[in-house]
Formats: sequence, C-alpha cells, structure tokens
Amino acid sequence: MTKDNNLLGKFHLDGIPPMPRGVPQIEVTYDIDANGILNVSAVEKSTGKENKITITNDKERLSKEEIDRMVAEAERFKADDEANKARIEAKNGLENYLYQVKASVDGDTGGTLSSSDRKEVDSVVSDALSWLDSNGMTASKEALEAKQREVEAVVNPVLARASQAGAKMPGASGGESAPGGGYSTHHQASSPTNNHGEGPTIEEVD
Repeated sequence: MTKDNNLLGKFHLDGIPPMPRGVPQIEVTYDIDANGILNVSAVEKSTGKENKITITNDKERLSKEEIDRMVAEAERFKADDEANKARIEAKNGLENYLYQVKASVDGDTGGTLSSSDRKEVDSVVSDALSWLDSNGMTASKEALEAKQREVEAVVNPVLARASQAGAKMPGASGGESAPGGGYSTHHQASSPTNNHGEGPTIEEVD
C-alpha cells in the first residue's frame, strides 16, 4: 500500500536492543500544524528510544491539483484499500500468533509439555510459518484466518493441558494466558489446592 506514497523525508530509530519477534512496540505520531508543517515522531515504548523529523511546506510538496487528484483516486479505490488493509492485518495477526506460540513453547510452557505434545505444536507452527512464507503475500483474509483457526485447533488443547499441569506443580505461577487460546489457570480457582484455608501453605525462602 506504500507504493503510491510520496516520500517527504525519513529518519532512523536506532539503539533498540534485540528482542523476541513481536515484542517491540513502536508508536508513530503524525502532527500537522496550522502552517502545513508536518511533525513525525516515533518511540519504542519499552526502552523510550525516540526520534523525530519535521517536514516543512517549502520543498518536495505536491501541488494542489496533484493533491486533489490523489484524494479523488483514494476515494475511488477506498473499498480495495480497506480490503487490502484487512488482509494485511490478518497476515500480521497470524504471524504474531505463531511467534508467540513458539516463544511460549520455547520458554516456561515447554517444560510442562510431553514430548509428543511439544512435537505436535512445533510441527504445526513450523508448517504454518512455511505456508505463510509461501502464501502470505497473496492469500486472502479468509484463507489467513482459516489457517490461524487450523493452528489454534491443535495448539489450544495442548496449551490448555500444559496450563492445567502447571497449576498442579508446586510453585507454579498461575494466570498466564496461552497465546490466542484464552486458557488461564484462573478457571481452577475452585480446586482444593487453591481454596484459602485448605491444605498446606507453601512459602518461598530465598
């Protein structure tokens, strides 16, 4: 969708430390003042790293006629643009979900999975990533959403079992949701081990 954009300027946001995919959150702000001066700023929210640029109204600007033409074209192709936006959001959503599942399985959750469950999750995530690499640029919104549902049908029951197993283990922390599945150990609050006043109290000692 950027192929029709007119380049007004650019800047780099440097100094962001390596993070797992999907973790960095970059907030971009556009502000146009009464004089037509455009201020663009970007900040990485976890580190506070920030950079900005000011675009004045005196160079590389489109004429009024060019702007009017582009506005008319944008209105004419609005439906196509919205459909493409929805498709891109579905692609990004699937990609983020797959990497969140992968990070979860590679992290603490992996320790509560059986070898067969972990192999099953690794396989379905790997296959979905390969499919996304081959079809992500052309697949429809519906196909991308169907692929995510297909992965969730395999992953969610496995992570639900892992969540339940983790809740029964001494010292296990509850309440962490499985990616995309909505499963949480909060639903086990009625089990005997979670009722206040019943059973032994375990205190951690450093």
